[in-house]
Amino acid sequence: METKQNSLFQYHLDSDFPIFIKIVDDLEGKDKGNLKTLLDQMKFRELSGHEEDSVEKTLSENPKARMLTLKVASFKLSGQINSVASSDRYGLESVLPKSGYKVYRYKNMALMVYSFAAASWECGVTDRFCVGEDGVFAARSILDRFLTWSLANLGVVGFWGVPVDEGFVVLNQKESQGEAIFIDVMNGKLFSCDGVKDVSGGLEILRLDSAIKGRSILMRPTELLSFLSVKTSYLDPQGISIPIRQLINQLAKQATGKVYPRSSFQPRSSGEIDA
Repeated sequence: METKQNSLFQYHLDSDFPIFIKIVDDLEGKDKGNLKTLLDQMKFRELSGHEEDSVEKTLSENPKARMLTLKVASFKLSGQINSVASSDRYGLESVLPKSGYKVYRYKNMALMVYSFAAASWECGVTDRFCVGEDGVFAARSILDRFLTWSLANLGVVGFWGVPVDEGFVVLNQKESQGEAIFIDVMNGKLFSCDGVKDVSGGLEILRLDSAIKGRSILMRPTELLSFLSVKTSYLDPQGISIPIRQLINQLAKQATGKVYPRSSFQPRSSGEIDA
């Protein structure tokens, strides 16, 4: 009998985050080169040998550790993912509370079962996942939702946006192409697809505005707080959790918010993954 071969990845390995993704072999057998490329871009590093051996120990001993297992959805689960639901009128993503756990669904792409009390989460995906422009956008968004929920327990808050030299630009999910940045508020670190940046010396948060030209406008802390609260990548039917609210409040007090001319912003070039 052939033994299944799983691939394990850790988020920002050098920063020692106990956040992992497992790809089971049936998923790898479906032309998922795009997925590994995406994981690499998002700063997940593949583990091997003794590194893999320590993951189970970390999951059992560290209450803040999380691992998401990605696998091909069964026929029955694919039916749920592709079905028409009342929540569809709110968008492609939804979270349904259950007894002791929650179900996240990205229509036509994936369904994730998770619980903040559990270390191991599971996500079944369809053959559209990480394939084509829509599939790559969905995969990045789904993985960033997982990171947002997992990192929240470590005092790290996520927003849709992209890094710039001074800090980061906050965008909506579509504008950022599903890319999120993460701020360790207490330790002054910014984590993104560009790597890790020390922002303890000061952080600028930019909001783009098409109405202004050739200048930027300072935001009051209360304005920045309100703006960040609606741009977080944290998704929950009950709204933002109290710990995340506290982190956003602290960030709004520490950072400098600026309204920046949209016409002057040059977005990062897309096309790193072949669609």
